[in-house]
Amino acid sequence: MASLLQDLRLALRRLRHSPTFTVVAVATLALGIGANVAIFSVVHAVLLRPLPLHDDARLVRLFSVGRQGPGPTSPPDLKDLGEQTRAFEGLAGVAPAMVTLGADRTEASPMKVQAGLVTAGFFQVLGPRVQLGRALQAGDDAPGAPQVAVLSHALWQRRFGGSPDVLGRALNLGGPLPWTVVGVMAPGFDFPSHAELWTPVVQDASMTKPEARGAHWLEVYGRLAPGVSLATARADAAAVARSLAARYPATNADMGASVEPLRDVLLGPVRPSLLLLLGAVGLVLLIACANLMHLLLARAASREGETSVRLALGASRGRIARELLVESALLSVLGGGAGLLAAMWALDALAAFGPRDIPRIDEVSLDGTVLAFTAGLSVFTTFLFGLVPAWQTSRVELARVLRASGEGAGGAAHHHRTRAALIVAETALAVLLLVSAGLLLRSFVHLRQVDPGFQPEGVLTVKLELPPIRYAFGSAAPAAFYDGLLERLRALPGVSVAGAMGGLPMEGKRWTLAVRDPRRPVAPGMEPWQASIRVVTPGALEALRVPVLRGRGLLPEDRGAGGRAVLINAEAARRFWPGEDPLGRTLDTDMDWGNGAFGGRVVGVVANLATEGLAAPAAPEVFIPYEQARSTEMTLVLRTTGEPLALARAVRAEVRGVDANLASGSVRTLASVVDGTVAPLRFYLLLASVFAGLALVLAAVGLYGVVAYAVVQRTRELGIRMALGARAGQLMGMVLSHYLRLTAVGLVLGLGLAWGASRALSHLLNGVRPTDPLTYGLVVAVLGAVAFLAALLPARRAAHVPPAVVLRAE
Repeated sequence: MASLLQDLRLALRRLRHSPTFTVVAVATLALGIGANVAIFSVVHAVLLRPLPLHDDARLVRLFSVGRQGPGPTSPPDLKDLGEQTRAFEGLAGVAPAMVTLGADRTEASPMKVQAGLVTAGFFQVLGPRVQLGRALQAGDDAPGAPQVAVLSHALWQRRFGGSPDVLGRALNLGGPLPWTVVGVMAPGFDFPSHAELWTPVVQDASMTKPEARGAHWLEVYGRLAPGVSLATARADAAAVARSLAARYPATNADMGASVEPLRDVLLGPVRPSLLLLLGAVGLVLLIACANLMHLLLARAASREGETSVRLALGASRGRIARELLVESALLSVLGGGAGLLAAMWALDALAAFGPRDIPRIDEVSLDGTVLAFTAGLSVFTTFLFGLVPAWQTSRVELARVLRASGEGAGGAAHHHRTRAALIVAETALAVLLLVSAGLLLRSFVHLRQVDPGFQPEGVLTVKLELPPIRYAFGSAAPAAFYDGLLERLRALPGVSVAGAMGGLPMEGKRWTLAVRDPRRPVAPGMEPWQASIRVVTPGALEALRVPVLRGRGLLPEDRGAGGRAVLINAEAARRFWPGEDPLGRTLDTDMDWGNGAFGGRVVGVVANLATEGLAAPAAPEVFIPYEQARSTEMTLVLRTTGEPLALARAVRAEVRGVDANLASGSVRTLASVVDGTVAPLRFYLLLASVFAGLALVLAAVGLYGVVAYAVVQRTRELGIRMALGARAGQLMGMVLSHYLRLTAVGLVLGLGLAWGASRALSHLLNGVRPTDPLTYGLVVAVLGAVAFLAALLPARRAAHVPPAVVLRAE
């Protein structure tokens, strides 16, 4: 222990006497360790930390699988699955919804709240903790049972100040009778879709009538029975689905079932991207350690004389190696501490700029696991960059050093070989990171250039959801509300066009139905046409400035029963009537909400809207007049003459003017909606660019340091060459060519690595191939130019070594 403390004091003294080296080394480590700690904190919070649910390994999501892929389940199918399967301890359903929490004695204005409409057993299946009171339980969903609700911890704190008196409070959710609060969930539970309030789905006769089996709107979750494997559960659910298809062919003929682990459903979409980021910061750390190894090898070479004297006086090689490892460990501790501070700052930035689609991004913190990771990473880096210099220094050849003393020799050949290998490795890793960032940048640029089919600038959007108690679905009440509201909005100063539509483009929420031309029956064995249905009012598409390619748009006279008209997009025209004129054709469906089946005569063809996002291919879409559906959930779209958000307060006031108990939902500009679709890619691009930039800077600094040190070590040789007649250009070319050859080898190796690894980025790329030659060529050009400049400055100094100075030193 005494000798170890002596080594520590020696390391401190050496670092204090070399402030430039110490600052550079600690800063380099801080960048590498800080980036790794920050990204690991995200990975730990999002992917590794258990869900706030009991025994989450047994939780699964059950999907009904039809022609459109996996999706929700109907209430009757859920009931049959629960009764006929044996693989599940319990099954429960939930439907995300927006509800209006009305004004009460503590709040003067209503507010929109994300809610979950749940079946009996939902909380028992998932197993979240209860903070106060109780969860919903069996019997709460029975017809005639008291109306009860459960609050999230966040809503309890925000709306009710965390008061324990909230139990028994009456909530105004838009019906004739209030809902009574019976419980508050523990912090962290907001399942699904950031829900803040849960109410039971009443199991009345409407839930079991035959037509209800075709209405798929419940997300189904289950808990596997003890000892049941996922494969068994899948087989069990599939068998029940086949039985239901045989019993109810009208609604279930093409329906199957699939079962997936809940963690995979929630976290699977972001797992590959986060793991790629963790790998990227790992490469940055490797480059940082390679730079430190350069520095330590240079320091070791400059101290070879001292080391040889100590060996000659009896010092053991093990003691010398231990001293250098202690110095490396001290640098790692300092770098780890500085990296922890950098990670704290980086996490604040990640929380602020991270996209909302990353689950639990707001729960990222520096907890005990992250601190342990930081400590382990510091120990790892100690050996990563310190072991080779310590070993090579302890193996110094005493006779060679003593012979070379006074001759200005440049150290052992193995030092040169190690430094050459490090240059190649740093360059290859930098190529890999730069290619990844370049591909993401090209993909981002491509998406920003995609025409969404509308003009998002200058459009304000307001989401509304009318309470079904006062606005019965399909009745005249929702139509009267939206007619009156739109008339008021069109009169607002600053509004040029106003309309409403069932969901915005880019949000991906739409109905997909079978459609048909009655003059062209479906041949046996042929798949029926499929198209997404979007409900619109007059003015909605005009507010978005959707181009009408043929025919006309919807007019007020299209609203009556005698003037049923629809619009289709260009993709529907291409698929349904290729090479023909679609105008005047008829599209029918079997969907009827009490105002006649959806469909009508095609009066116009509009441009394809980017419904599923900028990267998704166009799909057939049909626009039906609002009167055919009379939906309670619509989104207002207002084309403004000025800043859209400046009208937000006036629009909310008009909504309250029509219904004082109705709260407006999310108020956003359409441009922000479009921007949000590329937010995940922009987030990953930003981080990848930062890491690639760090790699480029570290590689350039490392190469500069190696060349500069080599020039100093070869001063005597270069001076003699100059005295013997070598020209400055020859000397500079000699130094440059050696290190640029090493860079070229690194470039080739890096391109090979990038070629193989870039396939992992495929899920993030749009409009660009993982092997895009332009990106690879630009990376080679940029990195080659940076390497040339990094080596040029010390090489120029090598070409101007005064021979007289060297000869006088002899």
